[in-house]
Amino acid sequence: MSGTVVAESPVDTRPGHLPALDGVRGFALTIVLLYHHSVTWMTGGELTVSMFFTLSGFLITRLIMAEWGRSGTISLRTFYDRRVRRLFPASFVVLLSVVVVWTVFAGEGRYLNPWEWFGAQAYFENFYLQAAGKDYSSLFGLGNPVQHLWSLSLEEQVYLVFPVAMLLLLRRSRERRTAWIAFGVLATVAIVAIALGGYYDGNSPLWSHVPGLDAACTGRSCAYYATEVRVGEFLMGAAFAILWAVWARVPAIIEYLRRPVMRALGLPFIIGAYVVWYTFGTWNEFGEHFFPTAVFLNGFITLVILMYAHTEGGMTRFLSWKPFVWMGQVTYTVYLVHWPVFMFIESMDLDPDLPRIGVPFTDWVTVDHFWMFLLKAGVTFAIVVVLYYGLENPVRQRQLWAGRRLYAWLVAMAVVGTIVAFVGDGRRSERSENVLTSLNEQALQLQREALEALPQLPADAPSAATNDPTLPARVLMVGDSQAWVLASGLEEWESTNGVDLVPSPGVGCGIGENTRVRYLGLDVPERPGCSAWREALPAIATKFRPNVVVIVGGTADLSDRVLPGVDDWSHIGTPSYDEWLLGEFAGFVDSVAGPESSVVWFTIPDVNPPYIAGETGQPPFVESDPARTDRYNELIREYAAGDPRVTVVEFGDAVKAHEGGQFEPKMRPDGAHIDLKHAPELVDFIDDAIRSVTAR
Repeated sequence: MSGTVVAESPVDTRPGHLPALDGVRGFALTIVLLYHHSVTWMTGGELTVSMFFTLSGFLITRLIMAEWGRSGTISLRTFYDRRVRRLFPASFVVLLSVVVVWTVFAGEGRYLNPWEWFGAQAYFENFYLQAAGKDYSSLFGLGNPVQHLWSLSLEEQVYLVFPVAMLLLLRRSRERRTAWIAFGVLATVAIVAIALGGYYDGNSPLWSHVPGLDAACTGRSCAYYATEVRVGEFLMGAAFAILWAVWARVPAIIEYLRRPVMRALGLPFIIGAYVVWYTFGTWNEFGEHFFPTAVFLNGFITLVILMYAHTEGGMTRFLSWKPFVWMGQVTYTVYLVHWPVFMFIESMDLDPDLPRIGVPFTDWVTVDHFWMFLLKAGVTFAIVVVLYYGLENPVRQRQLWAGRRLYAWLVAMAVVGTIVAFVGDGRRSERSENVLTSLNEQALQLQREALEALPQLPADAPSAATNDPTLPARVLMVGDSQAWVLASGLEEWESTNGVDLVPSPGVGCGIGENTRVRYLGLDVPERPGCSAWREALPAIATKFRPNVVVIVGGTADLSDRVLPGVDDWSHIGTPSYDEWLLGEFAGFVDSVAGPESSVVWFTIPDVNPPYIAGETGQPPFVESDPARTDRYNELIREYAAGDPRVTVVEFGDAVKAHEGGQFEPKMRPDGAHIDLKHAPELVDFIDDAIRSVTAR
């Protein structure tokens, strides 16, 4: 009787479940939810996506290595079937639901382009965003309810190729040497891919050079959405999985990490991860180092956390906390559901006006933003529970849609969704709005209302206010939305003194010509509303015949801008931009100052606009840079020195002198606009400024 000797496996064929890894995902998911709710202290949360890529690479390769250790090969059919059952059912249901909801309730949220939807359905969303030139920050302003699925598209592209590559690398023999070669290849490709991200920061994607193809992306977004770059993070986890499977020193490393001193150092790695996210986030202070520095550093931290996940106690105990573990198990479902839910709820413009609750031992007070987060998160998790336990998990365990029935359902959902996406596009495009169309409509409407409300003045119209002859009869306040808000705060002053005060603001517009700008983190093309505002000003000034014109605002002039006839971005403080803006000042003054008008130009305080998901890009905003504000005020003074019509008033200094500082919450609740009822001294300041000009 003879028997067959089965060679000992070179790797662990039963890697087991690590609850701490679920906890890592749950912890990272919490960061993502806060980040997508526009919590400003959670900037850099996009690095959690990088962590998910690395974790995914580790977990997938861990399973592949175990299968190879058992059988000496990899079943591609089993791999793809498992991935389809894990990922497709929930994503297809969410995509179908989103396109139906956005079509039925068109106008209740951001516009959903059919090709953007189809890009998510067919898993090429990241390529679509590169080709369309969509910056990642547009997710928070001009994004759509499926744009977050770019990362799922990227992962699916990797899953399509990765098992084949692993089969080719491991098919030579079932020996440790083969696994070490695979480790070397994956580690090398990972480093090259991450380094490629640094190259992409200033260059188009490689595929963009293929005849007939093109990518409109610029800067960091070319790297951010690139499969050939982001695969590096996945491969870091994959290479580490092989290393952890075959390295003989792994048991000793685990025992070393279990020592009390090393266990105590585990938690700081979690804190370190947050420090990296906050410091090196794509649009943070050191955002220019996102590729390759931050991505590689974040991957390294993730690998250390993975090592600790194999120990017990310390950080592992924290990550094994049941709420984190459960959130880690439903991470994929939450990822699919949360963004369209967040966008839809935000589009409803709810004003909860719920009670404020103080946090003990701090000066923190819960505000509506906090209650809105609870509402959005609550709705998200309610949907997640139904989807995960009613569909996703039963399908994965073959309790539902077993065999080929799964594929029949997937095809049906894809076909129905595609029909709704393209047939319903007309309804969505007609009714949907975004932040830019809203601003344009506001700017246009304000000009129409201003022109219609102005009476036809007689030739002998008085030049002095009816109740106080030391004040002018007519004041025109122009600028951006600051002019609008300040004018509304002067209504009592206006009626008391008998002054006719008319605001004519260009909402979101600058004093400079209407060109392409990056306004509050959004790449904004030339806006019709701003052009219409500029064109309407001479007619308003001619009809109103202001005695005094007050110019205030111009936050958009602090934004990065593409100057006419130039392809590159520029900003205030550079010689060419400053020279251009001084010329724009002259044209603007000519358009509003009639022969009877004196011009008062207010300097501006620093601004710190709020980050609002669905309305702005990702902070920090360049408009908040005090150096840009200072230079803008210098240019106002420089221009006024050569134009006798203009008097500069140091309004910015007056705001900074306000008790509580220039960003005192009651006076400036949004960090930008000024509520004069909470700064009565500024009303007196404005009164004195207008009187002093009138007396000349």
